[in-house]
Amino acid sequence: MIEALTLSPHRRAVTASALLAGLLVLIVGVGLWGWSDLSAQSEAIEMRQAEVQAIAERVRARGPGLARAERTLAADPFLPGATPTLAANALQRRIVALAEDAGVVLKTIGAEPAAVETGTLPSVLLQASATARIAALQKLLYRIETETPFVLVDEVALRAPQGRDQTAAPSLDPELDVELRLIGYPKRTGSER
Repeated sequence: MIEALTLSPHRRAVTASALLAGLLVLIVGVGLWGWSDLSAQSEAIEMRQAEVQAIAERVRARGPGLARAERTLAADPFLPGATPTLAANALQRRIVALAEDAGVVLKTIGAEPAAVETGTLPSVLLQASATARIAALQKLLYRIETETPFVLVDEVALRAPQGRDQTAAPSLDPELDVELRLIGYPKRTGSER
């Protein structure tokens, strides 16, 4: 049969038809392979879209707390003030305001710039003593560490009240004596870099 085709006067037409048929089969095969790859990509995109929608729903469900956290992260983390002394004063005013809002009674408070070592950030140390109930102290500590400017609670010492009326029944939420040591970081000026 091959010999008959090669001797046939129409062999060029037959060869061209065979090449065209082969090319057509190749194009259809590549098209089907591409279609299957496209459908797999489409399914993957739909799965990712469903995942993103589920995440978006969870974010919406968290509501105002997440928005507050985003605002906090976008805010300036450093204490305001052109000098370390002004930053110490700003930290002291902030802690006084937070304590009043939380219901913590401050006895003493003092802030001062810490000695700056080479290669470290300048910092402000604050020492405070107060009396507070547990819920008020939790509120104060939470606000100190989650709001801007960022301040770290370095030490907290709690003591049971001393010298108070011992005849009264013990309270489930006693007023505690609290000692705090906080650290804040002022903005660095151009000369400190």
